Amino acid sequence: MAGQRMDIKELLVKALHEKENKRGRSTQVQIGPSELGGCRRKVWYRLNNQPETNDNEIKLAAIMGTAIHAAIENALANNQDVLLEKTVEYGGMKAHVDCFIPGTGDVVDWKTTKVKNLSYFPSEQQRWQVQVYGYLIDKSGLGKVQNVNLVAIPRDGDERDILVHSEPYDEAIALEALNWLEAIRTTQEAPAPERHESYCASYCKFYDASGEMGCVGIKKGLTKSELPQIDDFEAAMDALHYTQIDTEIKTLEEKKQALRDKLLGKTGVTTTGYEIKWSTVQSNTIDKEAVEKALGFVPMKQGKESARLSVKKTGDK
Repeated sequence: MAGQRMDIKELLVKALHEKENKRGRSTQVQIGPSELGGCRRKVWYRLNNQPETNDNEIKLAAIMGTAIHAAIENALANNQDVLLEKTVEYGGMKAHVDCFIPGTGDVVDWKTTKVKNLSYFPSEQQRWQVQVYGYLIDKSGLGKVQNVNLVAIPRDGDERDILVHSEPYDEAIALEALNWLEAIRTTQEAPAPERHESYCASYCKFYDASGEMGCVGIKKGLTKSELPQIDDFEAAMDALHYTQIDTEIKTLEEKKQALRDKLLGKTGVTTTGYEIKWSTVQSNTIDKEAVEKALGFVPMKQGKESARLSVKKTGDK
C-alpha cells in the first residue's frame, strides 16, 4: 500500500510457515518413524488427536532442512542406482524414505544440523528412525536391506563437515522403536512433560501456557522432588559428559589465567615464533546513579528470555 513500509521479515516468515504447513508431512496424521524416541507426551497427543495450541512454533530450521532435502533429491534425480522419497508402509506404520540403493541394500537418511552438534551425532532417535525405515523397506517388499546410513549435513558448514554414520540393519532395533510407540498407544493418560517450558514454547505445537488444553512443559523453579525422572540412557550420558566438559573448561581457565600471570610484562617474539604483546583497553559503562539522579529513575529494557541449563550429580552442592 502506498505510503506504508512493508514488513519484509513478516512477509518472509508468514510465507515460509504457510508453505511448510501445507506440506504432506506437516499435515500427516499418522505417526512416522522420525517421531519414535521423541517426547512421549507429544506422541500421545498426536495419537489421541489433541488440537494444536501453539501458533508461535519456531520452524526455520525444519524449513531449511526441507529445502536441503529437495536440493539433494533434485541433484540425484537422474541417478538410476537410487530410489528417492519412496513411500513404504507396513503394520500401520508409513514412512517416506529419503534414499534407498537396491544394488547395495543401503538405506540413507539425510539430516541437517549445525557443526557444533556433530560430536553428538547420531542420536538414538535418529538411529531408531533409519532402522525402522529399513524394517519397512524389508517388510513391504521394496528390497533387501543390508545397512542403514545417517548423513549429517551442517547448515553452517561445508563439504568437509559432512558426516556419515553407517551400521548394519538390525530388525531388533526397529522392533524396539515400534514397541516404544505401542507402549504409548496403550497409555490411558498423557505422559509427564519431558522438556522445559522455554523449549516447548518454541518447538512444540502442543505447548499451551495456560495448561487448559495443551502442555505447559516442565515449569521453572521445580525442586528435586518435583522433577520428573528421565528414563533415557542417552540423556544420562549427555548429562555426564556435560559435567565432565564443564569441569575441564574450569580447569583450563585456571591454567590459562596462571600462564597469563607468568607472561605479565613480557613483550616480544619467542624463539619458537610466538608474538607476545600487551595493550591497554578501557571499557565504558553507564553511570546508573547519575542517570537516576538526572531522571529520577533508571530506564530498563527487558531482554530476550533464554534458557539457562544446570546439570549436576544428585547430592552435589
